[in-house]
Amino acid sequence: MDLVIFENNKPLVMDEFREGRFDYVELASDVAETKFFQFLFGQQIVNRLAEHYPSPRERHHVPLWMYLCSQFSLRLHGQHSFHSYPLIIRAGGLIEALGPEVARREVDSESGNVTLDCAGFNERNLYPRQTPCDQDYLRKLARDTSPDELEDWYNRHVAEMYRELGAFDADGLFIADGTYLFVPDNERYEGSQKLLFDEHNHPVSKKQEQEMTKAQRARCCWRRHYKAVLLLHCDAAGERFVVVGVHVLREHESEATALWPLLDTFLSAVGRGVMKVLLLDRGFINGAQIGRLKQEQGIDTVIPIRGDMNLQEDVRGLMRLDTLWEDYQPRHRPPLPDVTAASHGLPPHPTTKKRERARQKTLAQQRAERARSSPPDPGRVREKTLVARFPGLTSWWECPVPLTGVYSRDIYADGHEQSWLLVTTNSDWSASRVRDHYALRTDIEERHRQVKCFWDLTRFHSTSWSLLVSQLVFVCLTYSLLQIHLLQQGHQELNRRTWPTGRRLLPDADRVIVYRQQYFAFFTLLEHMEMTLSLEGKARRRALAKARQLLHDSHPANPDAPHAEPAGPDGPAPYV
Repeated sequence: MDLVIFENNKPLVMDEFREGRFDYVELASDVAETKFFQFLFGQQIVNRLAEHYPSPRERHHVPLWMYLCSQFSLRLHGQHSFHSYPLIIRAGGLIEALGPEVARREVDSESGNVTLDCAGFNERNLYPRQTPCDQDYLRKLARDTSPDELEDWYNRHVAEMYRELGAFDADGLFIADGTYLFVPDNERYEGSQKLLFDEHNHPVSKKQEQEMTKAQRARCCWRRHYKAVLLLHCDAAGERFVVVGVHVLREHESEATALWPLLDTFLSAVGRGVMKVLLLDRGFINGAQIGRLKQEQGIDTVIPIRGDMNLQEDVRGLMRLDTLWEDYQPRHRPPLPDVTAASHGLPPHPTTKKRERARQKTLAQQRAERARSSPPDPGRVREKTLVARFPGLTSWWECPVPLTGVYSRDIYADGHEQSWLLVTTNSDWSASRVRDHYALRTDIEERHRQVKCFWDLTRFHSTSWSLLVSQLVFVCLTYSLLQIHLLQQGHQELNRRTWPTGRRLLPDADRVIVYRQQYFAFFTLLEHMEMTLSLEGKARRRALAKARQLLHDSHPANPDAPHAEPAGPDGPAPYV
């Protein structure tokens, strides 16, 4: 058997191509989805997930790793209906990652139709397979998996795998949050409930409804929903947002009591020292549990306090003494890099600077005109924020450790103030640092919007409780693994973008491979276009003749394919 070796030599291939000489050209697909699955296979992530997956089957005619990969492929495309699996597997990048032993994608030379030839995983196939596994297999396995066991698998084994993959940074910042998952008004959704929500999707109590005006009540509506408690790991830069715990609540379950078992499961899986700071909202107020975290695990908690608690009265009393107030300036995250900028990292051109100065001047004039024509409401313009620190608070008798309070006063242009109190179990942090930590919770709303909108989280195609929990778990798993993949690839800034945007910005586009004798080279589409359009004279005629020859050879039975006809008065130059 003859062995032919090709060497990567871009300068040589470029020089030859500029003379119109090449042997063959093909397109190599290097898409982001294929890279993601290669990451999962390369680090044995799929096998480790399958090892502990709570399968309801005693025998598996299709391996569990194939089931997990199929779930990931559906979620990456924002599809939750298993009926869409044949289309997703045909167009997605999983086939390339699996290799020809599992499936091959073939393109008909005459019609251009794409067909899949899949080997399958058992000898029970009576007809040629179009997908590695059947969509009914995916649906039935997801439906039959116990929701409680699936959540425990994620909260225990998946969280431990995250730690082994280096998903947790040294700061150890974690956020617990409850979220609403809205569904159609169909009472067949198992465990769902209906509540009255305002225009901002906040639940409205009976007391709040009575205090509303007629116009405000008209903007409220009854919505069917589920509640879920999520435990998340983040960093100060917003470049990682890993979901490490999931629990979907049934009707009448409380998120305030559901968090702490979820937290204990995570801590038992990853060990001491991973979680260092826990950020909570008012819905999780529990002095005994907060004190236990500090005493047993060394975890500091930051949580706002309700206005009717004794701590508020104590701090207001201390404020009558000499209180040192400081002006709080929020810490702003650096903006995302503009990947569409034409400068490509070069210093701005003098003409560009001049245009930008003129643009900014025009914008300032427009803002001044708008301010004169419709001045802003002074009651909505916040002029400054003052914060003060009050250590050694012990009046919350349910909490066995002393607390440090940070009182915030938001002062508006019309003179009115809004104030609120944060407490933490850390006695050393400054007031500004406590506020900066709690400001990370604002990222939750944006991330939830990403997951719900761009990952189509709440589009539940089934009313089955097990399928609903399965969908939420696998969206969180795919979302988190994708972020870990981007972190390891050095593209952590893309974690702050939506998945469709990040997918377009990844440097994993198609490449053109040009062959010349025993050498080849990779070119981007624009590089290849620039070289082709730069050909002139004899080199252009030589390249055109070779391209027509290759086109005719690839479609010998196609009468419409162009032939190597003369390109000029003297005909094409002979290919050398």
